[in-house]
Amino acid sequence: MKDLRLVIGNKNYSSWSMCPWLLLKMFDLEFEEIQIALYQDNTAEKLGPYSPSLKVPVLLHREITVWDSLSICEYISDELLGGSGWPSHPKRKATARSVAAEIHSEFPTLKEEWPMNCKASFELRPSDKLFEEIARIDAIWSCCRRRYGANGNYLFGRFSIADCMSAWIAVCFEAYGAELSSDANTYMQTLLDNPFVQKWINLGRREQEPLSIAYASNA
Repeated sequence: MKDLRLVIGNKNYSSWSMCPWLLLKMFDLEFEEIQIALYQDNTAEKLGPYSPSLKVPVLLHREITVWDSLSICEYISDELLGGSGWPSHPKRKATARSVAAEIHSEFPTLKEEWPMNCKASFELRPSDKLFEEIARIDAIWSCCRRRYGANGNYLFGRFSIADCMSAWIAVCFEAYGAELSSDANTYMQTLLDNPFVQKWINLGRREQEPLSIAYASNA
């Protein structure tokens, strides 16, 4: 048994599971992946030994249990990466944390109307509220790239937790045909071209479990 274990749900649907999984992969941290199919009659029973909330994702590090995607990413950065999950400059770090927190807590219409589905591929007209949320995300991505992205292709140049929190949105935007500005679209393509994002998408497309109302995923 590895010291570091990550419990995730279906790759096809579990957007929040993707965030810490991508962080671990990008920083080449060895971990055991435990995947539990969501939406099944025995999902809660299988999650019981790992997750206090009976939801995913969950990180198990020796005797420590961390749940909630952003909390897990913060823990990984603090305890396993020496803080390098965030930009090093205080201003960039503060902005990156604000971006990650906003994505984590806001955009309810996006999460409801355009849920993560790696198999989806069709244009879906957004509601007025969703259109506003897409415009806000476009503004975040574009602004960060213009102000902080000179030293790399990600939001703050090099890869950070802010990119982890944005990756599932890129999958959704591509799946449902979001219209973005040039800067935001270029960044979206950067995320989609990431080899680990590609791996997640391809594995998600191979899954067979059907979608169900009983969605067991942490934010």
